[in-house]
Amino acid sequence: MTGEPQLMNEEEFWQSSAQRQYIRGYARYTRTSPDAVLGATLARVATVAPPNVVTPALVGAYPSGLAVYVAVVGNSGDGKGLAEGVARKLVPDLLDVGETLPVSGEGLATLFAGRRPLPGNDGENRSRGTELYCVNQRALLSVPEIGSLGATMGRTGSTLEPVLLSAWSGEPLGGQNVDENKRLRVPAYGYRLNLITGVQPANAGILADRDGSGLPQRFLWCTTRDLGAPNTRPPQPTGTFTFKTDRLKELQPTSLTLNVLYSAGARERMPLLENGGDPYPLHVMRYPDEVYEAADRDRVMALHDQRPDGMNRHSLLLTIRVAGLLAILEQRDDLLAVTLDDWKAAQWLVRHSIGTRERCISEGRRMCNRKRADRIADGIESKTLGQQMAEERREREQQRRLQRCVDWIPGYLQDKDPNRVGVPVGTLRNDLTKADRPYLDKAIDVLLQSGVIEKRQGERGGKRYALADM
Repeated sequence: MTGEPQLMNEEEFWQSSAQRQYIRGYARYTRTSPDAVLGATLARVATVAPPNVVTPALVGAYPSGLAVYVAVVGNSGDGKGLAEGVARKLVPDLLDVGETLPVSGEGLATLFAGRRPLPGNDGENRSRGTELYCVNQRALLSVPEIGSLGATMGRTGSTLEPVLLSAWSGEPLGGQNVDENKRLRVPAYGYRLNLITGVQPANAGILADRDGSGLPQRFLWCTTRDLGAPNTRPPQPTGTFTFKTDRLKELQPTSLTLNVLYSAGARERMPLLENGGDPYPLHVMRYPDEVYEAADRDRVMALHDQRPDGMNRHSLLLTIRVAGLLAILEQRDDLLAVTLDDWKAAQWLVRHSIGTRERCISEGRRMCNRKRADRIADGIESKTLGQQMAEERREREQQRRLQRCVDWIPGYLQDKDPNRVGVPVGTLRNDLTKADRPYLDKAIDVLLQSGVIEKRQGERGGKRYALADM
């Protein structure tokens, strides 16, 4: 019989792997959710996986990384933090990586890159400058509540959301600062950023409302619920959880190799070894033919504009990554080989994730509607709702005009200043519409921080701006 392979069900998912059996047993022994514990565990596995361990170029020209973002869904007190603590018990060794909160998009680059004086710089001769080096090759962002992440992303001019999107895709991070000694750039394949956050349904809109950028689609959504949990606490599972980080540590690049990569800025610009070999080889995971076929079908549908609308456009790539992490979790003799069972398990888990996400978003919307109905019943909604809607309209309009300025300035500079001498700020202001002019200074700050433009010194000390030298 031909056709698609039989899909896994939930019980087959947990029973078809000794590792997953142990995770479910240990979660139930500790009275936590197996789903949430598994999600947090996969985030920790992705963290210890070196940045040069990648999935193959199933489509396109370049291999992809294994970064994973996990959203643990539950109300206050449901055990989001407990599940992360159990995962920490199962995978305690993150190879000296700290768990931190994201402060800003620009700040994420400092987790991986730093600058230090060039060799021979004795402190008196500052003309030798500094060099870029790798501070750390991996990081795990731990955000107990999505609200704190949303507050940071919601600040006017914040670059946190686009940086998180870039980091998930494994793209270079950092900007082109005017001062070379302050430039921090993190090259592709030279870092691995993962994230775990707790999401209460009431706050699900913080992610759901960003579906246009693809942010919620990139998350693996897990629930704190376990409807199959026994009434009597089961005993601790026998045996031990066999995942060890040492095998992954053997694959990671040396500090010296990473520093050369950071200095060069990209693998392609690194000097070849004396024997002509690759100076920064990638460890490419191996997938069954069914995965290549699925990736090809997905790309044909995208090219034909036949993909379904909605939040599932990244589900295939997420499934590919989850399959790789599930394979690494097994720690078979062939560490980087993904089996067909791994692939089918990843398909079940991502389908389960999509269902969890949709239920969370729907519940959050129902809660918002109930609160609004309560306010109307109390007779206070008519005035405050109108004020709230007017304020929201003003904020949206301000954000829209700021974004218009941010989008307009680079194109204007490209056309008017191809030699990058710099355009006076007054000229920029005069060529903007009157309605957009109040947002020019903030737009310039955003573009300066992200390294898109640079400040130039005018002949009489005035401010001039040009596209940054990439």
